[in-house]
Amino acid sequence: MISAPPRARLGPRLRSVLQLCPVEGPVADIGSGHGRLAHELAGRLPAGRVFATEVRPGPVGELRRLLGEATPVTILEGWGLRPLAGLGCRGAVIAGMGGRTIAAILEADPALVAEMAWICLQPMQRVEWLTDWIRRQSDWSVRRTVTMERGHVYHAFRLDRR
Repeated sequence: MISAPPRARLGPRLRSVLQLCPVEGPVADIGSGHGRLAHELAGRLPAGRVFATEVRPGPVGELRRLLGEATPVTILEGWGLRPLAGLGCRGAVIAGMGGRTIAAILEADPALVAEMAWICLQPMQRVEWLTDWIRRQSDWSVRRTVTMERGHVYHAFRLDRR
């Protein structure tokens, strides 16, 4: 198990997402932000099997700083699922964005979505945009959980390829 950086504790929202994730990779944390979830995923999978993405150089640099030089997480720059092209990811986590943004990411790269065996999604708001996208999918089974954190309700979804 990988030792966590001092600030790597997950709150209830991200813990609920982590609990939904299967222990099979490679896996990507899209829009990783502080990298805590990617770090926890790396503790569950063999080295080199977790990717964390950020869209711009500034956030990529901050993610590198937060995860540290010895991180087993591979950090990639790019929008949505595009940095994963050719990496053979079995799963992806997209959390901490609006439901509209998550749906847009999934709609932008249907070929990469089709390569996934599972996807975990957790919108911060506009959950209806994401549930509309999920309803239009016929090749996924869906599991949904609800978590409270600091007075807010968060929905998380795990989609598994049928």
